[in-house]
Amino acid sequence: MTGQTAFYEPESLRTAGWVAGDKNPAPVHIDFRPVLELIDGLSDYEVDKWWLRFCRLNKDVMGKLEINSEGALLITPYPGWGGSKSLGEFMFALHQWAEATGGEAYAINLGVRLPNGSRYIPDACWLSDEQLELHKPDHDHIPLFCPAFIMEMRGYNEELRVLRRKMREYIANGAKLAWLIDPYDQQVHIYRPDSAVEVLDNPETINGDDVLPGFVFEVRKQIFDVIW
Repeated sequence: MTGQTAFYEPESLRTAGWVAGDKNPAPVHIDFRPVLELIDGLSDYEVDKWWLRFCRLNKDVMGKLEINSEGALLITPYPGWGGSKSLGEFMFALHQWAEATGGEAYAINLGVRLPNGSRYIPDACWLSDEQLELHKPDHDHIPLFCPAFIMEMRGYNEELRVLRRKMREYIANGAKLAWLIDPYDQQVHIYRPDSAVEVLDNPETINGDDVLPGFVFEVRKQIFDVIW
């Protein structure tokens, strides 16, 4: 976030909260700019180390933590039983494909820093062999690039407009293919560079096009039928 000026509309940081015991907790957006301003003198590498430590210390009480390019701290509860099972099935399939084809598949444990300053944690992603050759892994540094493939799955109270914006950011910052899987409307939103968004209604399967050649995922069986 250093060296950047944040501009945003206040309503984009609309706050929704939850308390312990809520059956369907909602994501929270907090204006995090005052904290970022305190560490503005640090290098991006030092900010990454600080951010990783912050996330590790708070992950058990706050859920998934992300910062968008406008300086909003996004706090999303971890998925429940159905969501966790579905994400596990997706990652198993993606990992198997990557083992056979190339590149590396990652679950929710990989954070990325996009060129626009956002620090996100995709639900699932894949790094191509070309990306791995260009970028040496560093456990104290968030990758400064966008994975070639991104998958995000909508949580119960997550607003589609927020997720759609995130998907557009992924594509604008280097992703070749991005899937937004919505189990509640039983839709898959497919994002590609220089293309209109394709929306599939209750598809049985989705395939990885040219980005993930040969990858086919049974989205109805593994996600829609599990969560719906």
